[in-house]
Amino acid sequence: MSLTAAESLEIMQLVTRADNCATARDANGYVELFTEDGVMEGDMGRASGREALAAAVARVWGNEPPGTLHLTCNAVVDDSASTPAVASVLVMLMPQPSGVAIQAADVVQHFLLTPAGWRISSRQITKTLTRGSEASIGR
Repeated sequence: MSLTAAESLEIMQLVTRADNCATARDANGYVELFTEDGVMEGDMGRASGREALAAAVARVWGNEPPGTLHLTCNAVVDDSASTPAVASVLVMLMPQPSGVAIQAADVVQHFLLTPAGWRISSRQITKTLTRGSEASIGR
């Protein structure tokens, strides 16, 4: 599949909206970005379908410190397969002057074009940095 620049931008905006929903702890807004049968899986478990996704992210976000900021970095759109994908690094920051990263993860998301526009069909998350090995950013 070959994406137009506008389609690539729409997909990247979808990735950003997912981060914004995660930061705001908006589970309903977050799962609306997925297909009806969307899947999220990784080190924290697996969820399929919007209802299960909403419950899973609410549980995960409930274990994060209040105010955690979710940021996608180094995102690359790959449209070489039958469905486009975005590989990126998710960084979670604590709202502190020191900019403490509490977690980082490699993320691969796949997208489908639906009547409502592009939606996330799957999201694979693999942690690369956890609270037990905190790192300061911006020193």
